[in-house]
Amino acid sequence: MRKEALLLLIPVVAALSGCTQKMSLPTEKDELVSKNVTEAKVVIFPDVSPSIPDGKKVWEKMNCAECHGLDGKPVAGKATKDLSEKKYGAASMPLDQYRFVVYGQPGVQHPEFKDKLTRRELWDLVIYVRSLATPPLKDEEIAAIDPVFGSNCAVCHGKLGFGDGPLAKNLEPIPANFHQFDRFYDRTDDVLWDHIANGIKWEGMPNFLNKTDRVKNVKFDEAYIHNLVKYVRNFHTSNQPSAPMQISTRPFGKAE
Repeated sequence: MRKEALLLLIPVVAALSGCTQKMSLPTEKDELVSKNVTEAKVVIFPDVSPSIPDGKKVWEKMNCAECHGLDGKPVAGKATKDLSEKKYGAASMPLDQYRFVVYGQPGVQHPEFKDKLTRRELWDLVIYVRSLATPPLKDEEIAAIDPVFGSNCAVCHGKLGFGDGPLAKNLEPIPANFHQFDRFYDRTDDVLWDHIANGIKWEGMPNFLNKTDRVKNVKFDEAYIHNLVKYVRNFHTSNQPSAPMQISTRPFGKAE
């Protein structure tokens, strides 16, 4: 055994002795991964559903209208992207919009907000920007879709969208949880529309395009599926202002 071990070491020793270059460990100037590459991809997800009304306040606070206009249409000579364009909104991923707002983009003159806004403000702003191209459903529209969702979707996704419907335990993979930020902020509206319209065969998601719910008298045409996408988005965004922090005016330790 000892002789075999020595024979195995011979080529290693020979290789080391034949090496004429010095070996050194990476230093701060010679990093394995560039800091710029790693930092630009960091995304911190919200802890509560971002609020469109709160995002409008951030929009005003940062004076975004100076370049993007009050409704997202670019101001001549200051911005080129039309934030109100429907095609832009449908093809934009919330994660990409977050990265742009936080870190900017090479070759594009836009301020970085990473040190100017809180995480909550950043996501509120992103969701507000998305609403300029795709206005959210009104309360009465949501109420009209509720029973349709309950009859056709809740059996898998659950009435509240947590992926815990009666059939969920029998499916693999389990149905999507619509409250999962990292999953749904990584998808465009176009992708969600395709999933609802054409289904996902390998996940058991059925296709709905041009089908009819005769009991509810609803046809799942292209326009209705667009509204279903907005309905799904309503599970991980909010069209309501967040509750303000309640600050007590009584002295510490005193009962009210």
